[in-house]
Amino acid sequence: MRKVDLEEAINEKRAEMIELGMAKGLSCEETVVCSQELDRLLNDYRRLTANQGRSKLTLFQEDLLTLIHNSLKLIERPYKLLLPYKSNRFS
Repeated sequence: MRKVDLEEAINEKRAEMIELGMAKGLSCEETVVCSQELDRLLNDYRRLTANQGRSKLTLFQEDLLTLIHNSLKLIERPYKLLLPYKSNRFS
């Protein structure tokens, strides 16, 4: 797979995972499977770009930043995920 195609696939899978996480929850099997597919794509991308002279530390940092970025997107709107659990019994 070419680098450009892989980047596009990663962006599409990332958007799909965020959408699933927001709609069905982070522990939903569908969200977890999508996350694993994204991980595979990111690993493929890292292998592809590793031959271009990048250090392992830089690749790890990029993966870590991607993970943080995805996590932040999933928790930006926690109220949407918590709506089914809200209750007036503590009011």
